[in-house]
Amino acid sequence: MAITKSELDFVCLPFSKLNGDYLYRLLQLRSEVFVVEQTCIYQDLDGKDTHPDALHLLVFKKSSLLAYARMLPSGLSYATPSIGRIVVSPLARGINMGRLVIKEAIVKTQQTWPNEKITIGAQAHLINLYTEFGFECISKEYLEDGIPHIDMQL
Repeated sequence: MAITKSELDFVCLPFSKLNGDYLYRLLQLRSEVFVVEQTCIYQDLDGKDTHPDALHLLVFKKSSLLAYARMLPSGLSYATPSIGRIVVSPLARGINMGRLVIKEAIVKTQQTWPNEKITIGAQAHLINLYTEFGFECISKEYLEDGIPHIDMQL
């Protein structure tokens, strides 16, 4: 069963505008999936969340946080603006949520940094998903925190 954009609330804010509830929930979701589910011990809090130009996209259905993505300006992770920390709650899988959050993150990134390429460090098993949006591989596969990744650009 797919979900439509009209059923969702998209909240896109810089770190300075995130209230305590939003911040706790996004960090909880990132930890639940990236650290616990993927059994990957890594430093999620990398100092980039608080950058004044970083944007945080939270996707809610009613009061449930279903997905999240982080958009960063040029020069912070890559030479171009980037999208990362894309995550979907285990409760929201199989309903098209990943595609909805990726699409919205691309739109917000292009609105914020127009006429620039967008770079992502994609988990390698998701290459086909990102190519649906026009991303192309720009690196060889590499290990990041024990998980195969590849850099892609739109």
